[in-house]
Amino acid sequence: MGENSIIKIGTVNLQNNKTNRMGGLRPDGIDTSSLVSTHIETEQFDILGTQELTKKFKSNIETKLSNYKFYGGYRYGSGLINKIKLIRDFNENNNIVTSSKVTKEITKKLPFMPHNIYDLKLSISNSSIMPRIVTIILTRINDIDICAINTHLEYQIPSIQKRQLEVLKNIIKMYYQNYKIILTGNFNMEVKEDNMKEFIDNISEYNIKRVEVNDKTNADKFPQESAIDHIFIPDNWNVVEMGTKNIEYVTDHKEVYTLV
Repeated sequence: MGENSIIKIGTVNLQNNKTNRMGGLRPDGIDTSSLVSTHIETEQFDILGTQELTKKFKSNIETKLSNYKFYGGYRYGSGLINKIKLIRDFNENNNIVTSSKVTKEITKKLPFMPHNIYDLKLSISNSSIMPRIVTIILTRINDIDICAINTHLEYQIPSIQKRQLEVLKNIIKMYYQNYKIILTGNFNMEVKEDNMKEFIDNISEYNIKRVEVNDKTNADKFPQESAIDHIFIPDNWNVVEMGTKNIEYVTDHKEVYTLV
């Protein structure tokens, strides 16, 4: 099969809201964890990057899946800090979901603290100071060695976003010679923003391109006009299909997907 086979990739922010944090059962009886598990199995993703996935929600989704597993740690880790209920309930991951055998799994911290007083004040006023992480797995799909990377970046401070993108670029640089790179995530940036434009240009050096899904992917109440959730693939892979999908009742983001 190899290079002539089809791989399905997706990325979706599963919204850390009260219903999902508590496991997914809505007052009207709809179980959002069942909606997500059914969606994953129906779509038959090879690689699905998720964001804002909390522990109870993740557990309830995973128990309803037959062949898929979730990989990656949490933004606040798994240590003593999780004894604090508020931290434990709100703790999120950027899990990568796959049915393929994973040979290595890494969760890496990203820079998230402001470096100047102005950015510090802005972060505090917008409640955006929080740990950020990136999840990395090594796997093999259709006889292709793949490094899948998934993340959820800062949403307010461009200087922090720039530092986080630099870490992602260095991860790609580390793996691209031996693995085909798949990068997914909620970048909280549109392609027209300077940091994102620079990042896309920089990683082209490592034979990576963005899948050109440009429809707005977050809720209408947010100011963005186009996609902030993105998928990147090797530049010699052909895009067979791409687009967005809604998972009703679950999230305020659209899922981005592609068949390559």
